[in-house]
Amino acid sequence: MHNKTIKTGLLALCLIPAIIAIPANADYKKKQVEPVELLIDFKIAGNLDGFTDQGIPFYTIGGPGYAPKWIYKTGEISDRIKPKRQVTTLQGAKITFSGTPTDPVVRFTCLPGSCNMAFKDGSVLTSDAGVALEGRAINFWGPVVNSPDFDPQNGIIPIRIMGCGGLKEVAGKGRLAGMVGSICFNGILNFNQNDQTVLSGSSKCTITLHTPANPAYIP
Repeated sequence: MHNKTIKTGLLALCLIPAIIAIPANADYKKKQVEPVELLIDFKIAGNLDGFTDQGIPFYTIGGPGYAPKWIYKTGEISDRIKPKRQVTTLQGAKITFSGTPTDPVVRFTCLPGSCNMAFKDGSVLTSDAGVALEGRAINFWGPVVNSPDFDPQNGIIPIRIMGCGGLKEVAGKGRLAGMVGSICFNGILNFNQNDQTVLSGSSKCTITLHTPANPAYIP
């Protein structure tokens, strides 16, 4: 009897921490503390669409953004895309280029407020927030010959791109409502040598957001 009492007491002691550790919100493991980080794989396409007030030509591009299918233990991101994993859409992004297409490094900029990402829950992230969304296409690294888009016979030359910029949420809806932060991208732009009015590409983008202490300070 004495041993049974001891065993019962030990069992109760073991169960108490487990009971205490169960949170009221069973979904807690899925939540991030701020800053919130997203990883989105964008597929984009567009055309030469007009001129700015300064007479600079711009491309308007857009396309779906997907949550990657898998991130391996090495940190490598799977290229596999499933339609049901689309989480956002890039809309009306107006891109201008500076210099010439043959420069070793070609700089490009998203016109403020034109790179809009609409999420399924109603959140809308727009570019700038006081920090321009800018990038570079690295010609001197040469074409990405192992890209599935590389098609020299039809003049499609994928070139590596990189860049970053500011974002802010403007719809006031969804989990990202009212947040501010940044986007950084690494991917390719497919320059069409046979038709320079056409532009396509892809990029895996990291987005990092937080709730500003004083939203009035955000441009």
